[in-house]
Amino acid sequence: MLNISYNISPKLQAYLREIEDLREQILLTPISQAKELRLRWEAIFNRVHYSLKLAGNSLKKGEMLKLLSEVRHKKINSDQKAVLNYKEALDYISQNWQGSPNAVDAKAVIDLHKIIGNGRLRIPQSGLQRLLDYLQTKSENPIIQAAIVNIELEKMQLFTEQNSLISHLAADIFLCKYGYDLKGFLAYEAAWMEDADSFRENHGRALSAVSLTLWLEYFASCVLKQAESINQSLTKPKTQILDVRESFWKINERQKATLDFLSSPQATITNRQIQKQFKTSQITASRDLAKLTNLGFLFSHGKGRSVYYTRV
Repeated sequence: MLNISYNISPKLQAYLREIEDLREQILLTPISQAKELRLRWEAIFNRVHYSLKLAGNSLKKGEMLKLLSEVRHKKINSDQKAVLNYKEALDYISQNWQGSPNAVDAKAVIDLHKIIGNGRLRIPQSGLQRLLDYLQTKSENPIIQAAIVNIELEKMQLFTEQNSLISHLAADIFLCKYGYDLKGFLAYEAAWMEDADSFRENHGRALSAVSLTLWLEYFASCVLKQAESINQSLTKPKTQILDVRESFWKINERQKATLDFLSSPQATITNRQIQKQFKTSQITASRDLAKLTNLGFLFSHGKGRSVYYTRV
């Protein structure tokens, strides 16, 4: 039986009002496609980097950055694979949950876990479903839903591994579903890492506390801090934070033509189609598709020879 207790305190109400105002500003501020691409890619990188560092990944920031900005990867170790898997999970959320009318169910969380790890369920799936049903039968703010699912999944220790990461991803589903990922620019984990001691204190207390009110306040304050930073970056020139080569952002004429082809509704493309259409090699086609996927222009579907791509 679920025993989730919290209050919508005056402080929490104030945070949520400020987030709502900033969210409206962010959604309505016109920006160039190039700037939107960079802001979204930077946010994805930060979410991967900070989430995995909190989970104990040994890779340095520069190593993660190189891994995610490279088109081809040779042999990779377990920490590198974790980075690529987490990025794939974030892409999966964006692809399947952005503005989705569907209810979040246990299968959605389990499918995400299959992307990031090989762990097994430790408790009956029905326990997870009860938590998700509880969150969605109450007309609660998505920030509150995300905060609750984040900490409650950690408490439940659903899987035999990767419980910290799946709790982050489950929270991301709720934020993405209702448009509170702020156009994909939000990386609330950055606020956690900026003051890691405060995060550990609030997180540790929430895992054992009867009431989640203080955790909700903390979670909302972190989202608010990031929303303020995003809003400033939209209205003021911002120096490049990530050390990525300028060539990473540039696409060639063949890649532009691929994107134009995929602009048609329901259009899909495969590696073999690119080889035939542009009279190029399998390796070149693979590099084109990998780059466009890395940049956030394409979603990949399937595995192995059955992989095909669609436009974001």
